[in-house]
Amino acid sequence: MAEEEKTASAGKEIKVSKPPGCLGWFFLLVLALVVGAVLYFSLRFVGPKQVGLRVVKEGLGLWTEGPAAAKPLPPGWHAILPWFHEFLEYDKSIQKFEMTDQTGGIRVPDHGAIEIRTSDGYRVKVDITILYHVLEGKANLLPANYRTDRDIRDKGINAICPGILQNKLSELRKAEDFYSSDLRVKKAEEAVAEMNKFFAPLGLQVLDVLIRDFQFPEQYEEAILRKVLADQLQQVQEALARAVGQEAVWKRIIAEGDRDAEAERARGTAETRRLDAEADKMRVERAAEGDRRILEAQAEGRGQITSALAGRGGKAYVGLEYAKTLEGVELIVLPTGEGGVNPLDVEQMLKLFDTK
Repeated sequence: MAEEEKTASAGKEIKVSKPPGCLGWFFLLVLALVVGAVLYFSLRFVGPKQVGLRVVKEGLGLWTEGPAAAKPLPPGWHAILPWFHEFLEYDKSIQKFEMTDQTGGIRVPDHGAIEIRTSDGYRVKVDITILYHVLEGKANLLPANYRTDRDIRDKGINAICPGILQNKLSELRKAEDFYSSDLRVKKAEEAVAEMNKFFAPLGLQVLDVLIRDFQFPEQYEEAILRKVLADQLQQVQEALARAVGQEAVWKRIIAEGDRDAEAERARGTAETRRLDAEADKMRVERAAEGDRRILEAQAEGRGQITSALAGRGGKAYVGLEYAKTLEGVELIVLPTGEGGVNPLDVEQMLKLFDTK
C-alpha cells in the first residue's frame, strides 16, 4: 500500500507557468508604451479662461460630424480620440486689439493708427483700442472662419474693424468735432453696433471701442485749437447770457410765488376770522337759547306748582310745609274771642289789670 501511494503521488506533478522570456517582456513594454501614448494624445485639458471644442471628424454613422454639432467643453480634462476627433481651443477672456503708431510702451501695436480726412480738408490720426471676446455659447460657430485665436485677430478684427472705424469717424465732418467727447463717443458706439452685426453670427462680440488720442498735423493743430477755443468761449458767453435770462425768469417766478403766497395767507386769515365770528355767534345764540329754555322750564314749573297748590290738597300741603318751618320753635296757645287774652296787646293788658 505504501508503495502504491508513493507511485500515485509521483504521478501527480504540479504544473507552474514559466515566466515570459525576453521576447515576452519586450512585447509587454511595447504594449504599455502604445497604451500610454494613446492616453497621452487622447486627453486634452481646457483651462478656466479657455473654451474647448471636440469636433467629430469620423462619426461612423453614430455621431454628427463637423464643428456645427460640437458643444463647448467645460474646464477640465477631456478625451479626444485620435483620427476620430479634432480638438480646438480659444481664449474666452477679454482681448485687446491696439491700433496705434506708438511703440516702446506697454501697448503692443496690432495695427497702425487710423488716418481720417475731415470734410474741411484736415487729416487726423486716431489712436484706438478695441475690446472683444469669444462668445462661449456660440464657440461652435468659430471654426467655420477662425481655427485659432490668431485667426480671430488677423482674419477677423484686423480685417474688418479698421474699415468700419474709418467710415464712422469720417462722419465727424469738421476737425473741431474731434474735440467734442459726446460726438466721439456717439461714433464709437455706432461703430461697435456695426461690428457686432458682422461678428455675432460668427461667435465673436466687440465690447467697446476706446478712442485714446487723436493728432492733427502740427501746422494745423494750433489753428484748430484757436478755433476750438473761440467756439468754446462763444458757447460760454452764450451760456452766461442764457443764465442771466434764466435768472430774471427765476426771480420773476419767485416774486409771483411770494405774491400768491401772501394773497393766500391773507385769504386764509380773513377766512379764519369769519369762521371765528360765526363760531362766536353760534356760541352766543346757543347760550341764549339755553337760558331761554331754562327760564321757560322754570316758569312752567312754577305754574304747575301754583296750579297744584290751588287744588284741594294744596292748603294741607302748604300747612305741612309751614309746620316744617316751625320745628324747634316754642308755641304759646292763647284763648281767642271776647274772653281771650293777647299778652302782646298792651292796652288790653292795662285794662285787664285796671291800671291807669
